[in-house]
Amino acid sequence: MLKASALAPLIALSLSATAACAAPCEKVHSSYDAFLDATAPSPARVRAETQAAHLSLSVPYELIDATIARELGDLPTLKLPLPAVSGTNLGSLALSVDGVRTRAAPTGELGFRVLLGLAQGKRSVLTVNVDARIRPRLDPGSGRLIVALEGSDIIALEPSIDAAGRKRLGAWIGAQLPAAARMLLDDATLGELAGELTDELMTQATARLRRELLDDLGELVRFELDLPEALPLAAIALRSGERYLDIDLRTTLPVDTPLPAVTGTTRTRAADLHPNLIQVVVAGDAAAALANEAVRSGRLPGRWTLEGEADPRGELYAGVGWVEGAADPLELLLWKMDEECAHVVLRGRPVLRVEGSALELGAEQAKVDAVIGSFKVRAGLFFSKTVRRGLSLVEQTTASTEVELAGEAMALQIHAAEVRADQLVLGLRLSPAAVAR
Repeated sequence: MLKASALAPLIALSLSATAACAAPCEKVHSSYDAFLDATAPSPARVRAETQAAHLSLSVPYELIDATIARELGDLPTLKLPLPAVSGTNLGSLALSVDGVRTRAAPTGELGFRVLLGLAQGKRSVLTVNVDARIRPRLDPGSGRLIVALEGSDIIALEPSIDAAGRKRLGAWIGAQLPAAARMLLDDATLGELAGELTDELMTQATARLRRELLDDLGELVRFELDLPEALPLAAIALRSGERYLDIDLRTTLPVDTPLPAVTGTTRTRAADLHPNLIQVVVAGDAAAALANEAVRSGRLPGRWTLEGEADPRGELYAGVGWVEGAADPLELLLWKMDEECAHVVLRGRPVLRVEGSALELGAEQAKVDAVIGSFKVRAGLFFSKTVRRGLSLVEQTTASTEVELAGEAMALQIHAAEVRADQLVLGLRLSPAAVAR
């Protein structure tokens, strides 16, 4: 993203062939052309960048698990026949999906633990843990991410039963045997029989999951994210930690200062943000780049009056910058192209907050930072009016992001917001779309 400090050499370069006595309007026009060139999307520039994220989402596993849990009751219950033990027919057990837990997995994957319950009537006999590793489907071009427990997306299904489960099954087998048969078996022999049956049940339960439950379960264990066109993406990357799924997004836009590299398994969350909110972190430089792209594509007005009103015939052309590390990093770049030509840089320190259901932003100590040419503008007034349009873009982008979880359409709502150092931090609530409306 172009910063004011970077603007000077660009302007100088664009004016190198211009006479020293060039008119102020030529300088202003050249600086605006240099700005447009520096902020334009560039495939070559994107390829040359590192893989650092421009913005990142942190999704709590609890949100995914709770939504899936509400739908598990619709899955069928199967019968799992048991082999005879010491000539005793043990009948069958009911096999059901008792739970699904999102889990950590290697970078680029997501894990799920499926809890298969085996029960006799209302009595739980055994739980088989089936750990699945999923390869997500990522399509940056369409802004889509799909994670689903289905088909070729499954890298591995690994069943296991813990020691307590094996012991519980042994006790259950002993209770099913007639007294005479039980007297013929010592504890060691019964333990061997229980071990063999445990392994057989684990294999059978996993096979039945694959064959008869996976299609239905795949509809529930499904997380789909459709990002709007306002986010032109070059890459999507996933990291699944112990509690959160990180979704890193890199845009096609020029961003000189992306988000810092991740030092652990997932990105650090804001300490005062509720752990069940989806955290969105946007690099300040990326926020400015997205605003300029919105102007370029017509989603934000690019021309304004001196009073700070959007007007397609306004005398001012506007752009946005971000100065990394500054106390007042947010810039509004204004160009007046005719008559008394001028280029003005307004600077302010942004303060984000949520009032009711609306996102509000103030700019403390907004001031005129630099001027080429001459014209007067009330910095505070201009900031308050123009930045409000930028916030509406954030709200619209959030509202138009489509989320589907466990077959249910969900809506995102901004619940918390702040500017922290050189990052914008949002806390989003996820709720059923019908409720959110």
